[in-house]
Amino acid sequence: MLCINEIRVIHTPLSEEHSCIDSIIDLPRDPLEYTRHYYRYVKHPSVLRSIITYSSILRNMREYLVEKGFIELPPPIIGHVSDPGLRGARKAVIELYGGLFEVQSSLIMYKQLYASILERVFYTARNLRLEPVENAYTGRHLVEFTQIDVEEASSNPEEMMKLGEQALYYVVKRILNEYNYLFKPSELERIEKEIIKPPYPRIKYDEAVEELSKLGCRVKQGEELPFEVEAKLADRLGTPVWITEFPVKARGFYYLENPEKPGYNLDYNLILPSGHGEVLDGGCREYRYERLVEKINSIHGEPLGKYQWFLELARSGEIRPTCGWGIGVERLVKYLLNLDHIAYATPHPRIPGVVGP
Repeated sequence: MLCINEIRVIHTPLSEEHSCIDSIIDLPRDPLEYTRHYYRYVKHPSVLRSIITYSSILRNMREYLVEKGFIELPPPIIGHVSDPGLRGARKAVIELYGGLFEVQSSLIMYKQLYASILERVFYTARNLRLEPVENAYTGRHLVEFTQIDVEEASSNPEEMMKLGEQALYYVVKRILNEYNYLFKPSELERIEKEIIKPPYPRIKYDEAVEELSKLGCRVKQGEELPFEVEAKLADRLGTPVWITEFPVKARGFYYLENPEKPGYNLDYNLILPSGHGEVLDGGCREYRYERLVEKINSIHGEPLGKYQWFLELARSGEIRPTCGWGIGVERLVKYLLNLDHIAYATPHPRIPGVVGP
């Protein structure tokens, strides 16, 4: 028999007009409005569904990579320099102890350093990129985002693409098995039809440009493929598709040029269907001091002094040949839940021009 001796109120809810909004009211359809006031909607089932999916991607990806022998490292937040290959975005700079430091937009050089020592490493990195405000409505750009960054020494494109597509397949299948109640039958059918067991189709950059021209898309040869254009390739095939061997001048200095195909890199992007586009970007890394100096000057025109610590390691031979990739967590959430805008795919949305609380 249960006897209650005392009842105490330990928390009084907020007034109704200030309480979080649940399923009674729809989320704002304007992603900018949602970003400004997302904290009001954190109890909404759609938001909770995104958060559970986001968390599950992190957990399952960690499990997969650790099982494959990768070591997780804590990501740095600031550094002397970060990735300059940002496709139109800028890097954020802060003043600290009398000097200027860049907030990390990518962990490329750190990955190269520790993969050279530990063989297989990964980071769960929070990156910051100052995207142009006109990218607010692309549906796929965040200012602050999460990336699973993976790097392996003495690897090659074939091995890393295989690792990437198998990791994607593993994570997606685990989420569908564990959280199938989050998805409508039509959503489950779409994902299971599209995320088939690897390997996925591969198409080289030049072939992609030719194919896209047949689809009526204007693409300038030698330049990075526009986001909305590259997505059409996966849409046509109905499965994820790899685009490989991008032009050297279209990418960052840290990609390794293909010795058998001068002017093109040993790199690869994985594109998701249903209009969601790139989810994974990777390649093999330049590690030779002379080539790094040449490419930093010619591609980005940045002062070599900013990269002194990394160039010093490369000159002494301490940076080994490595390959790797980064997979965007919010972009994968957006794909799985078929969201119109990536602002709804993250617990803390910050989109170009609008930063939520």
